[in-house]
Amino acid sequence: MTSRFTVRMALVGVAALSGALALAGCKQSKPGTETETPRGAAATASVFEQPRKPEGSLRIRLITNGISPFWDAMGRGVDDVKGGLKVDATWLAPQQPDNNAQKRAFEDAIAAGVDGIAVSAIQADAFAPVIDGAIEKGIPVITFDSDSEKSRRLVYIGTNNYEAGKRAGEAAIKLMPDGGNLVAFVGNMSAQNARDRYRGFTDAIKGSKLTMLQDPYEDDKDAVGRAHRNVGDAITKYGAKVNGLLGLYSYNGPAIVDEVQKAGLMGKVRIICFDGEPKTLSNLGAGLVDATVVQKPYEFGRLSTKLLTLINRKGLKAALEEMDAELKSLGMARDANNIDTGVEVVTKVNAAAFLKALKDKGLKST
Repeated sequence: MTSRFTVRMALVGVAALSGALALAGCKQSKPGTETETPRGAAATASVFEQPRKPEGSLRIRLITNGISPFWDAMGRGVDDVKGGLKVDATWLAPQQPDNNAQKRAFEDAIAAGVDGIAVSAIQADAFAPVIDGAIEKGIPVITFDSDSEKSRRLVYIGTNNYEAGKRAGEAAIKLMPDGGNLVAFVGNMSAQNARDRYRGFTDAIKGSKLTMLQDPYEDDKDAVGRAHRNVGDAITKYGAKVNGLLGLYSYNGPAIVDEVQKAGLMGKVRIICFDGEPKTLSNLGAGLVDATVVQKPYEFGRLSTKLLTLINRKGLKAALEEMDAELKSLGMARDANNIDTGVEVVTKVNAAAFLKALKDKGLKST
């Protein structure tokens, strides 16, 4: 007959063995060992390092942050490159310019079985989980125009918006050497490009005689209504105290010109804006805009389509390395997974040459 002491000792031995096995299991799963499942950026890199679809048809979608003539040049870039790449590539805009509508457009693209998505995020932080969900499904996602830095997107293609904002600020200092007070207008300050542009502008004018009278007016991308009303409200609120108006989104420039003309203040207020919508270019040619910082939306479309194709065919690292020579020839810079397409500041001095060069390319906006 077995004694109680013997039974107890046997149970202690089993418990000790179980504890040892548990500790061994914990040791094997210690972060940083080869048995741990890759997470975060490391997982993203490992998943997309190999070709996803070396052969066969590819479907690529580009999703903008709204409807604007600014995107016409981007669409031209997509159309010009997709034939040579032999891919099905199209672009679309959300039904409403808000995060939920953009999310629906993004999820519709996933449901349609696309092989890659490029997106200009309306709300940088809020859209990060949406991008990450696609990445986890093995769908390559890149951003253009407006980044989502906290997401696991593979690459950002577009303007270094902070530097673009600085260029606008430098232009403002030259245009207003005696100083002045400015008000800015924008669609949504939740967008990364808006935040970066404004921060760059305000950093550039630090130590100068220029002052921002308040935070930017936001219009939620209502180009027809609120964008105009905001300018009118600012003119009424500040009167002669304001002598500089800054439009951070493409449609803000035309709205500013319209309201300044309506108020009879043309020539008394400096107008600085971004991008080259057809109306902005017309205003520029007529001498109604003092300066605009133009981007390269044509290249947003062309390069995004090409990069997503190469990621599928060759993997992420090989795709970026293959594009380096072309980027260099275009005067663009790549810093790891960020491609800066650059900007140009157009003023009354160089407007004629710029407009001619644009016409020669067959583009009506930029």
